[in-house]
Amino acid sequence: MKARTAVLSILLLCSPAAIAQWREKGKVVPDTPSAKSDGEFGAMFEFTDRPDELYKAWEKPGPDVQWSRTSKAVRGVPIVGVVFFTGCAPNATGNCELVGRFILTTPSGKPWGQPIDADIWVDLPPPTGSALQLSHQHLGLVIDPGDELGTYSARAELTDRVAKKKMVLEQQFTAVEAPTKK
Repeated sequence: MKARTAVLSILLLCSPAAIAQWREKGKVVPDTPSAKSDGEFGAMFEFTDRPDELYKAWEKPGPDVQWSRTSKAVRGVPIVGVVFFTGCAPNATGNCELVGRFILTTPSGKPWGQPIDADIWVDLPPPTGSALQLSHQHLGLVIDPGDELGTYSARAELTDRVAKKKMVLEQQFTAVEAPTKK
């Protein structure tokens, strides 16, 4: 993976919140590899092939955000890994210190690029109540010519520095060849 393709998309969003998806009727649902809870702290890691639509929808008021999830990366077409979270602990000044590290593994089990550190939600107030927040920084990637095709593994290692909580979320995507142009 070339350095230009493992970019960290830094988005300065003043985003409204939505309701956490790993809770139903106020109760925590069982953890999955990509969505977990630890007390009030919860997070979910997903990929989208239409990040601009997600960011635009996120800025609209209301509890529901419709967006496109994907588990496929077409060679040459960007996808973005995003973290949704709730319940980060506030520090003495009332702000969260939630950071992450994204780690990618190729279908053959080798590291794909270097780990990427991200400010998920740093020096910003926590979401209110059980509201869900979209991470400030995201993982952007592109499968380049010469990159392996097949199933990649992605890890988002989250750390709430205030609450001293750690959470590992795992997601997979399948890299496929782009359709041939006729």
